[in-house]
Amino acid sequence: MDLRFNNNGKFRILILTDAHHAPKTGKATIRAMESLIDRTQPNLVFLDGDNIAGHATRKNCLDMIADIASPMEERGIPWAHVYGNHDKTPLISKQYQQSLYEGYPHCLSQAGPEVLPGVGNYFLPILDKDSAVAFGIWALDSMQDLGIMDTPLSYRGDLEKDLLLPQRLASGSDADWIRFEQIQWYYNNSIRLEKDNSHKIPSVMCFHQPLYEFNAIIRNPKNTCMTGECNEKVSCSEVNSGLFAAVLQRADVLGVFCGHDHINTFDGVYCNIHLACCGSVGYHAYGMKNPDEDRERLRGGRIIDIDVHDPWRLRTEYILTKEGK
Repeated sequence: MDLRFNNNGKFRILILTDAHHAPKTGKATIRAMESLIDRTQPNLVFLDGDNIAGHATRKNCLDMIADIASPMEERGIPWAHVYGNHDKTPLISKQYQQSLYEGYPHCLSQAGPEVLPGVGNYFLPILDKDSAVAFGIWALDSMQDLGIMDTPLSYRGDLEKDLLLPQRLASGSDADWIRFEQIQWYYNNSIRLEKDNSHKIPSVMCFHQPLYEFNAIIRNPKNTCMTGECNEKVSCSEVNSGLFAAVLQRADVLGVFCGHDHINTFDGVYCNIHLACCGSVGYHAYGMKNPDEDRERLRGGRIIDIDVHDPWRLRTEYILTKEGK
């Protein structure tokens, strides 16, 4: 199944993240997904990690994935996903989950090269009317937490103790990070795409846990034209992976779109790159924490609009689940 700009040269992506869909949590999250899809009419739905949670058995896992796949499958809409820090459990691997995702007719997700850390590092091309690659989506696995690393390091010592010092460099998060091999894969394939097409391919990048550089937006809201809300610290890794530097050097990624921080919905432009948080669509996930405030106030999803006639400029907006918001 190819992704293509429509007859008017438009393409819309709807990012839904942190569904945290779990056994016995009802259908509120699925109804929210359906509502956002029907209101925004996307050409692609992208699930940006922490899609399911609390799955203790393979049956749980199969049922939860079936639920979150249903809004897109019933509507015949292409969709894709990455994993978050809650998708994997000690009993249910991402490799097993990937086999389930790839079994759905409209799911475009790929396991990606086996030599890379994580599962789900891939590129989705979006074609123009002449079937040329006009835009793209880079999907990356941003890994789990330090205590449950997918790809352990050859580190001599106690990494958590040595890395998580009393005075932290970032937010104090115990997040793992996107590894060098993944960055090298993006960098080399970005060069290949440019060579094959005789020009750079404008693109966006989607993964679950935000980068350290997201802090530039909230610390400089005026300079970065920040929109949306920041209601919690950016939960990035204490290790700066170098991905942002690679993206700057290649100059083909227009935006980096992440989940993980459920009550952050901000977007801003730093070094000509949108850095955007995509909130949370899941009613099982934590929401606003002030007891005097509506816990579900910021449930929603983020749209990205691209025009094939001006693919180097994108428009993005956070859409609340509640009608008219």
